[in-house]
Amino acid sequence: MSKLIIITTTSDSVDVLNNIADRLITDQLAACCQISQPIKSIYRWNDKVESSTEFELKIKTAGVIFDNVASIMKSLHNYDVPQIVAVNVTHVDEDYQQWAQTQLT
Repeated sequence: MSKLIIITTTSDSVDVLNNIADRLITDQLAACCQISQPIKSIYRWNDKVESSTEFELKIKTAGVIFDNVASIMKSLHNYDVPQIVAVNVTHVDEDYQQWAQTQLT
């Protein structure tokens, strides 16, 4: 059984995140995707401090398919350099882990 990871990304477009989530679920590369309410992001871009309203997408998937997931995310994302950050899940309910595993290719 592959280790579960959670990948996060952000975008100023809910439609972009919906497209990414739909594709990953359809292709069985994610067990579950969640899109948050608006968040405020503050960051440096092109040597200027920027601030924007964005939405966050959380993707529950397996670590062994990270590269496939990231490739699809990049191809569908509207940012030049999208945030694609994965965190290892260190503890997970066994029933949830088994369910998630059955959702992935």
